[in-house]
Amino acid sequence: MALTCFASLAFAQQTATPLKVSGENKNFEWFFLLTDAGKVQGIWSKNGLNPEFVPAAGSAAQLKEQVSTGVKIGWVNTAEVLIARSQGVPVKVVAAHFGETIAKIFAAPDAAISQGRDLDRKKIGILSPSHTSYKTVLYINEKLGIRAEPVALGNLANNVEALKARKIDAFYSAEGAALGLVASGELKIAVRLAELYPKPYTAVVVWATDDLIRDHPATVRAFVNGTLESVRYLQGNPESASQIYVKRTGASKPLADRAVAELNSLLTTSGRGSGNDLVAAVEGNWKFTRDSGSVPASVSMKIEDAVDTRFLP
Repeated sequence: MALTCFASLAFAQQTATPLKVSGENKNFEWFFLLTDAGKVQGIWSKNGLNPEFVPAAGSAAQLKEQVSTGVKIGWVNTAEVLIARSQGVPVKVVAAHFGETIAKIFAAPDAAISQGRDLDRKKIGILSPSHTSYKTVLYINEKLGIRAEPVALGNLANNVEALKARKIDAFYSAEGAALGLVASGELKIAVRLAELYPKPYTAVVVWATDDLIRDHPATVRAFVNGTLESVRYLQGNPESASQIYVKRTGASKPLADRAVAELNSLLTTSGRGSGNDLVAAVEGNWKFTRDSGSVPASVSMKIEDAVDTRFLP
């Protein structure tokens, strides 16, 4: 029976449509858990796809570059789709499998930081000036009327080292690995950013190019279906999801369990983000993007034109 199932899966992969997908990222579980669960469970091939996952775009500029090289679909932080489209890149949101942000501001356990306003005049470690973490600091400055300073330091390890050396007062992270440092008492969660962001909201979406939507709608639908089916698998099989997390990261089982549980609470199988309306969830992200100053105030965009809801279940 096992050999028969393996042979069936192999045949399905051979006959499936090849598809280059922007979505590989070894650091963020909302990317690698989806890619790996889809592969292991044969979800992509069942939906008629044979995806080749290439690195996920980390910015609107990278998204534009990928589209120019022929990549036509993938997952990305919502803001990058909207910024790219406002700059003329022919991309749209076709589903939102991730609702409210998982990102948080972390600080030392003894830090006098427990709410957003406590970040006034504080130095906050971020990944880079092109990353959502930079937009976040600008957004909370605008929303709360404070003056926090973003400090670009790169990865989580760099931010933790800078915090311990008191070069920064806190840092942004959306990685499950940071939760392990909270459990060990090295960090505390100072601010849950979902409490400050607009609602409804979507943090990560499925994007597709205008021409792929027009010329190959069945492929777009298959990828959306595969994405949402992978989410259903993760939510229905947290133990297996935790095993994938451990294999990918080398993390301890307790940390993997915690990271998976938190992610599963934010993923959504509706494809509509944190609410019932995909357009409204994308609108929430556009408000975040504009209020952060990531696009000039003069830039306007009709969100309905940047979203295609036809592929939702």
